Amino acid sequence: MPPPERQARIRFDSFDLDLQTRELRKNGRPIKLQDQPGKLLALLACHAGELVTRAEIEKALWREDEFVEFEHAVNTAMRKVREALGDDLVRPRFIETLPRKGYRFIAAVEISDVPGPQISADHEAIPPVQGLGDKLPVSPSSLGQVSQDHAAMAKAVSAEKAPEAAASHAASLTVAAPAAAEPDFRLSRRIARWLFLAVQGGYLVMYCAALYRAEDVEEVLAGVLRGRAAMVAPLILILAMCGIAIRLYLLSSFGLNHPAAGAKYRRLFPALFILDTLWAASPLLLVSEIGYGLALASIVPLAYLPFSQRTLVQRIYRQSNP
Repeated sequence: MPPPERQARIRFDSFDLDLQTRELRKNGRPIKLQDQPGKLLALLACHAGELVTRAEIEKALWREDEFVEFEHAVNTAMRKVREALGDDLVRPRFIETLPRKGYRFIAAVEISDVPGPQISADHEAIPPVQGLGDKLPVSPSSLGQVSQDHAAMAKAVSAEKAPEAAASHAASLTVAAPAAAEPDFRLSRRIARWLFLAVQGGYLVMYCAALYRAEDVEEVLAGVLRGRAAMVAPLILILAMCGIAIRLYLLSSFGLNHPAAGAKYRRLFPALFILDTLWAASPLLLVSEIGYGLALASIVPLAYLPFSQRTLVQRIYRQSNP
């Protein structure tokens, strides 16, 4: 009989985690835990007492060709792990957060192997017929015929039971196999870069249009703000000139795939977020031509662009630090 299959389990406190199926139990009762949080908990528990960086978590949980908003995905998975364990972020018993570094599993763990599902034999070997010629008054030819019949019958029994044993084995493997994770949305880095460059080009066109029609901008503002238009119009033009310089820098650095462009963008993001949010209201300057409905509808995608740009940059340059 072949040796029984074994699968590793990690025990900590009153919890039991199966590393093969990532099933979590507390005092024998199953705890609901999705696939990605289960992977995260297994990763941390297998490196108990060690710092696991967010970059290591990203490599362990997602493939290179998968596109996810890494910061949000890790935070969501960690929140679900803490909920399953009943852990407190301020006073952790299991997972300690190290700001700007990663996480550490601080509970004492015990790794053990338990016997896996076994497939019992459906029949036992039939012992060979011995001494038959001594007990029965038959000729040697008759004895050979009886042995052949006996062997044929054993073969038939084995052939009949083999499909049932194979089906039982397949069923046990199907039950033991972990549920496959749903594939995440994928986007290649090349497409992400081109989309990011297209957004920068759109901003550049918008800034240039504002400078080209500076008189019209001041006239529209005069009808809305009246006496304050003389103060606001120069501010809009200054912001447009600053925006042109920033967009040209982003177009050149990301277009040439500079290795430090991702880090530079993350430093610029707070200022860019404010600038892009202010310019999201620019369609209101065209109310007289496109109407209030279309102008307000145009504000929505422009307000979303800062977040989409950040997501594209995270895809182009995978973050090594949170």
